[in-house]
Amino acid sequence: MPTRPPESAGDAIPGDPVHALGRLLVAAALARGADAAAAVVIVLASVQSSGSPAQGAIVLAALLVPHVVAGPLAGVATDRAASPRVVHALFVAVFGVCVGAVPLLLGRAPLAVILLLAAAAGCCGPMILGGLSSRLDDVTPLARRPHARGLDAATYNVAQIAGPAAGAAVTGLFGAATAAVVLAVTAWCAAAILLTVGGTPTAGPGAAGFVHTLRAGLACVVTRPILRATTAASVLAEFGLGALTPAAVLVGIDSGHATGGGYLVTAFGVGALVGSLSVARFPVRRWPPFTVVLVCIGGTGAALAAVAVGPSWWPLTVGLFVVAGVFDGPLLTSLLQIRATEAPAHLRTQVFTISTGLKTSTAALGATAFALVAGSGAAVGVGLIAAAHLVAVVVGLALRAAPDSTAGAKPDRRTDQ
Repeated sequence: MPTRPPESAGDAIPGDPVHALGRLLVAAALARGADAAAAVVIVLASVQSSGSPAQGAIVLAALLVPHVVAGPLAGVATDRAASPRVVHALFVAVFGVCVGAVPLLLGRAPLAVILLLAAAAGCCGPMILGGLSSRLDDVTPLARRPHARGLDAATYNVAQIAGPAAGAAVTGLFGAATAAVVLAVTAWCAAAILLTVGGTPTAGPGAAGFVHTLRAGLACVVTRPILRATTAASVLAEFGLGALTPAAVLVGIDSGHATGGGYLVTAFGVGALVGSLSVARFPVRRWPPFTVVLVCIGGTGAALAAVAVGPSWWPLTVGLFVVAGVFDGPLLTSLLQIRATEAPAHLRTQVFTISTGLKTSTAALGATAFALVAGSGAAVGVGLIAAAHLVAVVVGLALRAAPDSTAGAKPDRRTDQ
């Protein structure tokens, strides 16, 4: 079984860690921006080609559902690779090919072909999200990792804010075909940058078999109390957040703002960006990451509960969505830290991609489940999202208290804070 190479004092990284981290963050922002923009471009391309978003919705399902299955497989492929950066770049490049082809072919090719391409792009999704985050330790000295994780979390927020807006703007101004090309080129630029990101991988090629490594990664997430608890809690919270956009639309309509839902989602995203940049500048050192995760999940839930039961005053509603988003910044940063420090080096990428795949697919289920309560009003919808967060806190505490059933070697439990 591969082991982590000896670390020098201060965990020095060969080369220029500042430039390597910068290139990694730029590549992550580009890839994640393309991923966030893809949904908007695909739906708009469906409207332009058929006059209806229905086909686009089916394609989006094919894009999101594979995450939960592909996550572990993509992680194993990277953890066993002699050159992880090549694997990362390959996944991002394939994503660019597939996600660029989908809008171009909508209305021109059989739906089965389009769904296969969307599923292939979806299989690359966990690498673009969790997989790239797993590389931070390879390019960042130990003392700088709390700051780097905050900046990495900010790339998610920037992508979620700018990606859909850019996708809609390019599609509206130049058409779906041009937007598809922009998606592909953006992903390919990210892949090219990833090839330049050096650093020292914390684990070399795996000696164990593929299936054995896959089982070990799944067991790591399930049997280690902190990983198990934070994964379950964040997945439950993500189930609720999957319904945030349609719920925000209802809140806007009920508040007398027909297009207000978009502003509320943007307010949440801006709050999350502020939270991420805040912990990048001032890392949370007083509390352990597990505590931060549960406090932030509870904070988001409390803010959204206030939206559900509070007065329908538009400035207050916008402010509460910002507050709910602010908690999301340190939440993601602490989740990234827990995955990096709790997972053994030779399973690290797999732990990241498993968690990301579960969250993405669960969010898609949450969005679908919202249809069951959409007719009950905005307060019920937002209240159920808040309830999902509060249940997540309880589940996280319960699973953390369960005994550690790990039989293998202990992970590298260094703290980054």
